[in-house]
Amino acid sequence: MVRFDWENTPLHWVPGDPFSTHMINVLHLLLPEGERHFIKAVLEASSLVDDPDLEAAIKPFIQQESWHAWAHQVVLDHLAEQGIDTTPYTDRLRRALSRTLGDPPNFFPPVLKRWWLYRRLADVAALEHFTAVLGQWVLQNRGLDYADADPVMLDLLRWHGAEEVEHRSLVFDVYQNVCGSYLIRALSMLMTAPGFVAWWIAGARYLMAHDPTVDQKWRWRDWLRAARQYRLPGPWNILVTLPFRYLRPTHHPGPEACTEMAVGYLEYSPAAKAARERAGKAALR
Repeated sequence: MVRFDWENTPLHWVPGDPFSTHMINVLHLLLPEGERHFIKAVLEASSLVDDPDLEAAIKPFIQQESWHAWAHQVVLDHLAEQGIDTTPYTDRLRRALSRTLGDPPNFFPPVLKRWWLYRRLADVAALEHFTAVLGQWVLQNRGLDYADADPVMLDLLRWHGAEEVEHRSLVFDVYQNVCGSYLIRALSMLMTAPGFVAWWIAGARYLMAHDPTVDQKWRWRDWLRAARQYRLPGPWNILVTLPFRYLRPTHHPGPEACTEMAVGYLEYSPAAKAARERAGKAALR
Protein backbone atom coordinates (compact mmCIF):
# COMPACT_ATOMS: atom_id res chain seq x y z
CA MET A 1 0.00 0.00 0.00
CA VAL A 2 1.24 3.50 -0.84
CA ARG A 3 1.88 5.58 2.28
CA PHE A 4 2.64 9.25 2.85
CA ASP A 5 4.44 10.79 5.82
CA TRP A 6 2.72 14.02 6.91
CA GLU A 7 4.96 14.78 9.88
CA ASN A 8 6.73 17.70 8.16
CA THR A 9 3.83 18.97 6.02
CA PRO A 10 2.69 22.42 7.19
CA LEU A 11 -0.95 23.46 7.38
CA HIS A 12 -0.45 25.87 4.47
CA TRP A 13 1.49 23.54 2.23
CA VAL A 14 1.41 26.14 -0.57
CA PRO A 15 3.59 28.69 1.24
CA GLY A 16 1.87 32.01 1.86
CA ASP A 17 -1.26 30.90 0.00
CA PRO A 18 -3.96 29.54 2.32
CA PHE A 19 -6.57 29.98 -0.43
CA SER A 20 -4.92 27.60 -2.91
CA THR A 21 -4.01 25.26 -0.05
CA HIS A 22 -7.59 24.92 1.13
CA MET A 23 -9.14 24.82 -2.35
CA ILE A 24 -7.05 21.72 -2.99
CA ASN A 25 -7.50 20.40 0.55
CA VAL A 26 -11.23 20.14 -0.13
CA LEU A 27 -10.46 17.20 -2.40
CA HIS A 28 -9.32 15.27 0.67
CA LEU A 29 -12.80 15.82 2.11
CA LEU A 30 -14.75 15.07 -1.06
CA LEU A 31 -12.91 12.07 -2.43
CA PRO A 32 -13.06 9.52 0.42
CA GLU A 33 -16.84 9.89 0.69
CA GLY A 34 -17.36 9.92 -3.05
CA GLU A 35 -15.13 6.97 -3.81
CA ARG A 36 -16.97 4.70 -1.38
CA HIS A 37 -20.11 5.29 -3.44
CA PHE A 38 -18.18 4.92 -6.70
CA ILE A 39 -17.08 1.45 -5.61
CA LYS A 40 -20.57 0.43 -4.54
CA ALA A 41 -22.21 1.55 -7.79
CA VAL A 42 -19.66 -0.21 -9.99
CA LEU A 43 -19.84 -3.39 -7.91
CA GLU A 44 -23.62 -3.48 -8.22
CA ALA A 45 -23.40 -2.96 -11.98
CA SER A 46 -20.65 -5.55 -12.48
CA SER A 47 -23.13 -8.43 -12.69
CA LEU A 48 -24.73 -6.73 -15.71
CA VAL A 49 -21.48 -6.26 -17.66
CA ASP A 50 -21.19 -8.61 -20.64
CA ASP A 51 -17.71 -7.59 -21.81
CA PRO A 52 -15.03 -9.90 -20.29
CA ASP A 53 -12.23 -7.33 -20.64
CA LEU A 54 -14.31 -4.64 -18.98
CA GLU A 55 -15.36 -7.03 -16.23
CA ALA A 56 -11.70 -7.90 -15.57
CA ALA A 57 -10.84 -4.19 -15.22
CA ILE A 58 -13.37 -3.64 -12.43
CA LYS A 59 -11.38 -5.33 -9.66
CA PRO A 60 -8.22 -3.17 -10.13
CA PHE A 61 -10.42 -0.07 -10.25
CA ILE A 62 -12.05 -0.95 -6.93
CA GLN A 63 -8.67 -1.65 -5.35
CA GLN A 64 -7.32 1.71 -6.53
CA GLU A 65 -10.35 3.62 -5.26
CA SER A 66 -10.09 1.93 -1.87
CA TRP A 67 -6.45 2.99 -1.55
CA HIS A 68 -7.33 6.55 -2.58
CA ALA A 69 -10.03 6.86 0.07
CA TRP A 70 -7.62 5.63 2.75
CA ALA A 71 -4.80 7.97 1.69
CA HIS A 72 -7.02 11.05 1.77
CA GLN A 73 -8.57 10.05 5.10
CA VAL A 74 -5.10 10.19 6.65
CA VAL A 75 -4.81 13.81 5.46
CA LEU A 76 -8.03 14.64 7.33
CA ASP A 77 -6.43 13.25 10.49
CA HIS A 78 -3.44 15.51 9.82
CA LEU A 79 -5.73 18.54 9.43
CA ALA A 80 -7.42 17.69 12.74
CA GLU A 81 -4.03 17.63 14.45
CA GLN A 82 -3.45 21.15 13.09
CA GLY A 83 -6.72 22.47 14.48
CA ILE A 84 -9.23 21.94 11.65
CA ASP A 85 -11.98 19.43 12.44
CA THR A 86 -13.56 18.46 9.13
CA THR A 87 -16.21 16.17 10.66
CA PRO A 88 -19.21 18.57 10.40
CA TYR A 89 -18.57 19.07 6.68
CA THR A 90 -17.92 15.40 5.90
CA ASP A 91 -21.00 14.35 7.88
CA ARG A 92 -23.18 16.66 5.77
CA LEU A 93 -21.52 15.39 2.61
CA ARG A 94 -22.06 11.77 3.65
CA ARG A 95 -25.77 12.36 4.19
CA ALA A 96 -26.11 14.15 0.84
CA LEU A 97 -24.27 11.44 -1.09
CA SER A 98 -26.30 8.72 0.62
CA ARG A 99 -29.44 10.32 -0.77
CA THR A 100 -28.15 10.70 -4.33
CA LEU A 101 -25.67 7.82 -4.73
CA GLY A 102 -27.03 5.41 -2.14
CA ASP A 103 -29.58 2.62 -2.42
CA PRO A 104 -32.96 3.29 -4.05
CA PRO A 105 -36.05 3.75 -1.89
CA ASN A 106 -37.48 0.40 -0.79
CA PHE A 107 -40.86 1.13 -2.35
CA PHE A 108 -39.39 1.45 -5.86
CA PRO A 109 -40.51 -1.32 -8.25
CA PRO A 110 -37.76 -3.30 -10.04
CA VAL A 111 -37.84 -1.12 -13.16
CA LEU A 112 -37.21 2.03 -11.11
CA LYS A 113 -34.50 0.30 -9.08
CA ARG A 114 -32.73 -0.53 -12.34
CA TRP A 115 -33.11 3.10 -13.49
CA TRP A 116 -31.70 4.24 -10.13
CA LEU A 117 -28.58 2.12 -10.73
CA TYR A 118 -28.18 3.54 -14.25
CA ARG A 119 -28.52 7.08 -12.90
CA ARG A 120 -25.98 6.42 -10.12
CA LEU A 121 -23.52 5.04 -12.67
CA ALA A 122 -24.06 8.10 -14.84
CA ASP A 123 -23.41 10.35 -11.83
CA VAL A 124 -20.20 8.48 -11.03
CA ALA A 125 -19.07 8.65 -14.67
CA ALA A 126 -19.65 12.41 -14.60
CA LEU A 127 -17.63 12.77 -11.41
CA GLU A 128 -14.86 10.58 -12.81
CA HIS A 129 -14.70 13.02 -15.74
CA PHE A 130 -13.80 15.75 -13.26
CA THR A 131 -11.27 13.62 -11.39
CA ALA A 132 -9.55 12.53 -14.62
CA VAL A 133 -9.23 16.08 -15.94
CA LEU A 134 -8.05 17.34 -12.55
CA GLY A 135 -5.58 14.45 -12.46
CA GLN A 136 -4.19 15.43 -15.86
CA TRP A 137 -4.00 19.07 -14.73
CA VAL A 138 -1.93 18.29 -11.62
CA LEU A 139 0.36 15.95 -13.57
CA GLN A 140 1.30 18.46 -16.25
CA ASN A 141 1.00 21.78 -14.40
CA ARG A 142 4.05 23.22 -12.65
CA GLY A 143 2.50 26.20 -10.87
CA LEU A 144 2.51 24.41 -7.52
CA ASP A 145 6.17 23.44 -8.00
CA TYR A 146 7.08 27.07 -8.70
CA ALA A 147 5.20 28.04 -5.52
CA ASP A 148 7.46 25.64 -3.56
CA ALA A 149 4.51 23.50 -2.47
CA ASP A 150 5.12 20.66 -0.02
CA PRO A 151 6.60 17.73 -1.97
CA VAL A 152 4.73 15.05 -0.02
CA MET A 153 1.37 16.67 -0.75
CA LEU A 154 2.30 17.09 -4.40
CA ASP A 155 3.26 13.42 -4.54
CA LEU A 156 -0.11 12.38 -3.11
CA LEU A 157 -1.99 14.60 -5.56
CA ARG A 158 0.00 13.40 -8.56
CA TRP A 159 -0.06 9.74 -7.52
CA HIS A 160 -3.84 9.88 -7.15
CA GLY A 161 -4.19 11.99 -10.30
CA ALA A 162 -2.13 9.48 -12.28
CA GLU A 163 -4.34 6.60 -11.18
CA GLU A 164 -7.47 8.61 -12.03
CA VAL A 165 -6.02 9.17 -15.49
CA GLU A 166 -5.22 5.46 -15.80
CA HIS A 167 -8.80 4.32 -15.13
CA ARG A 168 -10.57 7.38 -16.56
CA SER A 169 -12.68 5.32 -18.96
CA LEU A 170 -13.73 2.49 -16.65
CA VAL A 171 -16.97 3.84 -15.17
CA PHE A 172 -17.98 5.48 -18.45
CA ASP A 173 -17.46 2.18 -20.27
CA VAL A 174 -19.41 0.25 -17.62
CA TYR A 175 -22.26 2.73 -17.97
CA GLN A 176 -22.22 2.47 -21.76
CA ASN A 177 -22.18 -1.32 -21.53
CA VAL A 178 -25.09 -1.73 -19.12
CA CYS A 179 -27.21 1.27 -20.14
CA GLY A 180 -25.75 3.70 -22.69
CA SER A 181 -28.58 6.23 -22.64
CA TYR A 182 -27.28 9.63 -23.73
CA LEU A 183 -30.24 11.35 -22.10
CA ILE A 184 -29.47 9.91 -18.65
CA ARG A 185 -25.77 10.68 -19.10
CA ALA A 186 -26.37 14.28 -20.17
CA LEU A 187 -28.94 15.03 -17.46
CA SER A 188 -26.62 13.50 -14.90
CA MET A 189 -23.77 15.83 -15.84
CA LEU A 190 -26.11 18.85 -15.82
CA MET A 191 -27.08 17.95 -12.25
CA THR A 192 -23.71 16.70 -11.04
CA ALA A 193 -21.47 19.53 -12.26
CA PRO A 194 -23.10 22.34 -10.26
CA GLY A 195 -23.37 20.08 -7.23
CA PHE A 196 -19.68 19.15 -7.39
CA VAL A 197 -18.60 22.78 -7.71
CA ALA A 198 -20.98 23.89 -4.94
CA TRP A 199 -19.61 21.30 -2.52
CA TRP A 200 -16.05 22.21 -3.53
CA ILE A 201 -16.60 25.91 -2.82
CA ALA A 202 -18.51 25.14 0.39
CA GLY A 203 -15.62 22.98 1.54
CA ALA A 204 -13.07 25.70 0.85
CA ARG A 205 -15.22 28.22 2.73
CA TYR A 206 -15.46 25.78 5.63
CA LEU A 207 -11.72 25.16 5.80
CA MET A 208 -10.86 28.84 5.63
CA ALA A 209 -13.45 29.70 8.28
CA HIS A 210 -12.06 27.02 10.62
CA ASP A 211 -8.38 27.64 9.94
CA PRO A 212 -7.10 28.98 13.28
CA THR A 213 -4.15 30.74 11.64
CA VAL A 214 -5.87 33.01 9.09
CA ASP A 215 -8.64 35.58 8.97
CA GLN A 216 -9.52 35.40 5.29
CA LYS A 217 -12.78 34.69 3.47
CA TRP A 218 -13.25 32.72 0.29
CA ARG A 219 -13.38 35.06 -2.74
CA TRP A 220 -13.82 34.51 -6.47
CA ARG A 221 -10.99 36.90 -7.25
CA ASP A 222 -8.63 34.72 -5.24
CA TRP A 223 -9.57 31.76 -7.42
CA LEU A 224 -8.89 33.84 -10.55
CA ARG A 225 -5.54 34.94 -9.10
CA ALA A 226 -4.54 31.37 -8.25
CA ALA A 227 -5.54 30.22 -11.74
CA ARG A 228 -3.37 32.95 -13.31
CA GLN A 229 -0.48 31.65 -11.20
CA TYR A 230 -1.24 28.08 -12.37
CA ARG A 231 -1.86 26.95 -8.80
CA LEU A 232 -5.49 25.99 -9.52
CA PRO A 233 -7.47 25.13 -12.65
CA GLY A 234 -9.51 28.11 -13.77
CA PRO A 235 -13.16 28.47 -12.73
CA TRP A 236 -14.34 28.79 -16.35
CA ASN A 237 -12.75 25.46 -17.18
CA ILE A 238 -14.34 23.75 -14.16
CA LEU A 239 -17.75 25.38 -14.46
CA VAL A 240 -18.24 25.41 -18.23
CA THR A 241 -15.60 23.79 -20.42
CA LEU A 242 -15.39 20.41 -18.66
CA PRO A 243 -19.13 19.78 -18.38
CA PHE A 244 -19.92 20.87 -21.93
CA ARG A 245 -17.14 18.77 -23.39
CA TYR A 246 -18.67 15.77 -21.63
CA LEU A 247 -22.09 16.59 -23.09
CA ARG A 248 -21.03 15.85 -26.66
CA PRO A 249 -22.89 12.73 -27.85
CA THR A 250 -19.59 11.34 -29.18
CA HIS A 251 -17.69 11.96 -25.94
CA HIS A 252 -15.33 9.33 -24.58
CA PRO A 253 -12.86 9.89 -21.70
CA GLY A 254 -9.89 8.52 -23.65
CA PRO A 255 -8.70 11.79 -25.24
CA GLU A 256 -9.14 13.76 -22.00
CA ALA A 257 -5.77 12.75 -20.55
CA CYS A 258 -2.45 11.04 -21.27
CA THR A 259 -1.95 7.50 -19.99
CA GLU A 260 1.79 7.59 -20.75
CA MET A 261 2.24 10.64 -18.52
CA ALA A 262 0.32 8.91 -15.74
CA VAL A 263 2.35 5.70 -15.98
CA GLY A 264 5.55 7.74 -16.04
CA TYR A 265 4.61 9.51 -12.83
CA LEU A 266 3.66 6.27 -11.09
CA GLU A 267 7.16 5.00 -11.88
CA TYR A 268 8.68 8.22 -10.50
CA SER A 269 6.47 8.79 -7.43
CA PRO A 270 8.58 8.56 -4.24
CA ALA A 271 5.70 7.05 -2.26
CA ALA A 272 4.90 4.52 -4.99
CA LYS A 273 8.58 3.56 -5.24
CA ALA A 274 8.74 3.01 -1.48
CA ALA A 275 5.61 0.84 -1.65
CA ARG A 276 7.16 -1.31 -4.38
CA GLU A 277 10.34 -1.70 -2.33
CA ARG A 278 8.34 -2.78 0.74
CA ALA A 279 6.40 -5.27 -1.37
CA GLY A 280 9.64 -6.64 -2.83
CA LYS A 281 11.20 -7.13 0.60
CA ALA A 282 8.04 -8.79 1.89
CA ALA A 283 8.06 -11.20 -1.05
CA LEU A 284 11.62 -12.28 -0.19
CA ARG A 285 10.77 -13.22 3.39
